Amino acid sequence: MTLTNFPNGVSSFGIPIMGGGGIPAMYGDVWFVDYANGSDNNDGKSLDSPFKTLSQAHTKATTNKNDIILLNGNGTHYQEASMLTWSKNRIHVIGLGTFGAVDMQPEIQLSTAGNLTDSAATIKVTGYGNTFTNVYITNAGTHANSVTALWDAGENNVYTNCQFAKFSDLNVAGVSHVEARGDTSTFRRCKFGVDWVTMAAARFGLLIKGTGGSARMKHNIFEDCYFVVASSSANYEHIHVYDTSSLAFGNIWKNCVFNNALISSASAAAIDDAVNSVSGLVEGSLFFVNCAANSTSFSTTTNQLTTVGMSMNGGADTAYVNVAITPA
Repeated sequence: MTLTNFPNGVSSFGIPIMGGGGIPAMYGDVWFVDYANGSDNNDGKSLDSPFKTLSQAHTKATTNKNDIILLNGNGTHYQEASMLTWSKNRIHVIGLGTFGAVDMQPEIQLSTAGNLTDSAATIKVTGYGNTFTNVYITNAGTHANSVTALWDAGENNVYTNCQFAKFSDLNVAGVSHVEARGDTSTFRRCKFGVDWVTMAAARFGLLIKGTGGSARMKHNIFEDCYFVVASSSANYEHIHVYDTSSLAFGNIWKNCVFNNALISSASAAAIDDAVNSVSGLVEGSLFFVNCAANSTSFSTTTNQLTTVGMSMNGGADTAYVNVAITPA
């Protein structure tokens, strides 16, 4: 097969494929971003003239055109001066790092000055039909309003092979790695959290938090995702529903793992519950299929929460569904 040259400096033996999803990258424009070697004064249209920041690529991309943004994963962290609000539609971000790695690259974070700003998240997604593939979104903000790494608040957006982590406020209750109120969001092979820093409060991996109506999480699917933590607080939860206005319709977790690292030197021990709903929830549901956790129990507050999967007998005729046990 001969080398084919496509517009904007993209070459491939055949048709370039977008993010492993089998979609040819040919309809919209292709934008190149390289934080280490680029400049936002460049035109971003070739490997030789890349932008420096993701925010500049978002500014230049055309909404609803299926533009593609390629991030060079060369080990340099991509930084933003403040929260990037992703308001455009049908734009596709692909990190060209080590695809499938435990800690995905490239990493997108706030700058040192950005960590001091009134930024709720590193990226807030409010647009429609965007995809994010193979990127690592982190947040080390210290402002009182810094609460999460990703704020998912759009519609029909897809995250594939991504990781999310809020590194700061380890002892502050209520913050999360992802805050979710998106409509029809899909997360595939994503990782929520890290286990090399120790949480010390009732924090959350995924906080489902909305205000009712269209501003609540609904129709979401999580498939083959990992939720990880090292926590000295037994009150950490991988998934938490904030209140009865935060969730609607059916939401599914399939083949997900909820793991808390047991590290004596870091005082990281078992957490009480992997997942908790909220009392009085009647408008939405949480359905867990073939999931596994090593928490003390899978869930205590189970309103509108159901689970199906492998059941193991822990002795004395006690059955544990989705919760790991120490083998006899």
